[in-house]
Amino acid sequence: MTLPAPEPADIERLAAYLRTLGASEDEIAAARDSGGLGPLALEVVLRAGSEPVGLAESAARLGATPDDVARFWRALGFADPASRRFPVRFVEAQTVISQAATEWLGEETALGIARVIGASAARLAEAIVDAYRMAFEVPELTAGTNYSDVVEGYIGITRDTLPALETFVNEVFEAHLVRVAGSAWMPGEDSATTSRDLAIGFVDLVGYTALARTLDARDLAGLLSRFEDTVGDVLSRNGSRPVKTIGDGVMFAADSAQDGCAAALALAGVFADSEGLPPVRVGLACGPVLSLYGDYFGEVVNLAARLVALANPGTVFVSEAVAVAVSEHQFERLPAQALKGFGTPPAVYRLLPA
Repeated sequence: MTLPAPEPADIERLAAYLRTLGASEDEIAAARDSGGLGPLALEVVLRAGSEPVGLAESAARLGATPDDVARFWRALGFADPASRRFPVRFVEAQTVISQAATEWLGEETALGIARVIGASAARLAEAIVDAYRMAFEVPELTAGTNYSDVVEGYIGITRDTLPALETFVNEVFEAHLVRVAGSAWMPGEDSATTSRDLAIGFVDLVGYTALARTLDARDLAGLLSRFEDTVGDVLSRNGSRPVKTIGDGVMFAADSAQDGCAAALALAGVFADSEGLPPVRVGLACGPVLSLYGDYFGEVVNLAARLVALANPGTVFVSEAVAVAVSEHQFERLPAQALKGFGTPPAVYRLLPA
C-alpha cells in the first residue's frame, strides 16, 4: 500500500508549523531534504526548548571523553554517535549512569544496563509508533487528510498523553523493581554474577514457517499478536512470566517447577482449543540459571530450548529435575534421545494432562 505524497503547499504549511514549534531553519531544510518533517515536529515538541547538543559538548557536560560517551550511546542503541544531537536534558540524565559506572557498578555493568534500557525503550517506542500509524495516520491519509493536519494531530496527542504514559511506565518499572528485589537469588560461584533457581520454559507455534509463507502481512501480524497476547495471559494466570519473544516462540520463567508445569499445561490446552491459532509445543526445565541483564543463561535454559524442539505438537516435554520436583502431576518417561550440546542423553519426560 502506497500512501499519498504531500502536496508542495502542504509541505510549506508543515514547515510554517515547525517554525511555531521552535525548529530552526537549518533543521527544517535538512528535514525537508530527507522527507523527515513529521519526525522533526515530534523531536522539537519533545525536547521542549532544550537545545540539542552533539557528542563533544555532551562529553564536556558529563566530564567524560567523547569516546566514553559514544560507547554509552551505542549501548543505548543509537548508531553513528559522532553525528547525533540530543537535548541537553537527555545528556544531563546520563549522570546517574556515569556515577554508577565510576562509583557503584563498574563500566562493564553500567554499559550492560544501558543496553537493556536501550533495547526495552526501542521496543516500546516501535510498538507505540506502529500502533499509532495503523490506527490514526494511515486511515487519515487514505481518507484524504493533509499530512500537515495529521502531524498536528499526533503532536496534540503526544502533548496530551505522553506525561501520563511516562508516569505509567515509571510505575510499572517500580512495581517490577519491588517484585524482583523480593525474589529468591544467590551469588554465582564467582561472586560476580547472580544465580536464580527457576523453571525455564519455551513455547513455540507449530507450523509457523509454513504459515508465514501463506498468510499475508496483515494476517501474519494478527496471528503473532494473538499468540503473544494469549501466551502472556496464560502465563500471568499460572504464576509465570514471559522473559522474551524469539520469533515464533516465547521464553518464560516461573519461580517453581510446579508453577512452570501449570503454565505449560495451560498453554498446550488453550492453543489446542483455540480457533484460528495453531497448536504449540512446550519445553520445560528447572534448576539454577545465570541471571544477567534481565535474561537467563546456562544448562537449564539450553535444555529447555532442546526440549521444545523435541516435543510433539500439543505436548509438554520436561527435564528429569522437573519430574522429580513436582508431585502434583504425572509424567511419562520417554526413550532416551541425543540432544545437541549434551554428551550423555538426558532423561526426558512428557508432562501428562491433569
